[in-house]
Amino acid sequence: MNAQTQTDFKAVDAIARGVKKGAYSNPGELARALCKDLRTDAEKARVLFTWVALNMRYDLDAVGKEGPRANSEAEYHDKRVKIAFRKGQGVCMDYALLYQQMAKAVGLDCAFILGNSKGSLLGGWESHAWNAVKIDGQWKLLDATWGAGYVDEQQKFKQVFQPGYFFTEPRVFVLDHFPEEASWQLLEIPIPKSRFKNQAVFHYGNPDQDIQDTEPFGIPLSKGTDGKVFLRLKIKQPPAVLKLEMGGRNLPFDRTDKDGWTDLHFVPSGTRPLYLWGGEKRKNRVFATLMGVFTME
Repeated sequence: MNAQTQTDFKAVDAIARGVKKGAYSNPGELARALCKDLRTDAEKARVLFTWVALNMRYDLDAVGKEGPRANSEAEYHDKRVKIAFRKGQGVCMDYALLYQQMAKAVGLDCAFILGNSKGSLLGGWESHAWNAVKIDGQWKLLDATWGAGYVDEQQKFKQVFQPGYFFTEPRVFVLDHFPEEASWQLLEIPIPKSRFKNQAVFHYGNPDQDIQDTEPFGIPLSKGTDGKVFLRLKIKQPPAVLKLEMGGRNLPFDRTDKDGWTDLHFVPSGTRPLYLWGGEKRKNRVFATLMGVFTME
């Protein structure tokens, strides 16, 4: 799904993990230190993404609160970055503005993007901010906030590095990111808001264990001539246990794992959304998490 495999950035991620902000007075100094031995713009973009994701914590107490007073947008943004860098925490706007300032400090062309996101696989419509960075003349999408972790069901932030939100393919990114400016979808034909709200969505932050692609993609599931639905999932390390749920009922299904794809065949029980759960069985109990929600015709 990503332009480069995650293993390409193993050494770069190690640099990010080894640098702490204590020795640097501002984000620009830190960014230049992180990138001093890196050659490519892609490596620079990645080391900044990894550092921000690993060293910033999402501030749930700050959600919805007003920011610092300022006389201009530029001053407002600069003040937010200074506060976030000092405290080591912030909301999505702070992550994205901090990333942009660090990227510009090392000569990268970086955009700050405002829009909406799906708050969870179960739905929701939230204000959000993320970035795009130009690499070899082509814009690449990234979300350092979601790369840092997620808010769990108990409304607590879990710091978990999720590199799947770095250089994500636009067709996948738009499953849960809807920019105010349609051009930042980076699609030949941007999708409308109505499709965004109703299309399938799946977790892709963990390149090893989450879904990276599906067939069909971006359209509702439909029955074949045999009355069954076919759904193909690309998962590097497929979960031992999968569960399909529709209308509160578990569905029987046939499963085949081959060549990096997991094929599922099942008879739907209506046209309500299909919930896909994945996990493992321990001591006669199944522990599973929601991996994706797919719409039906």
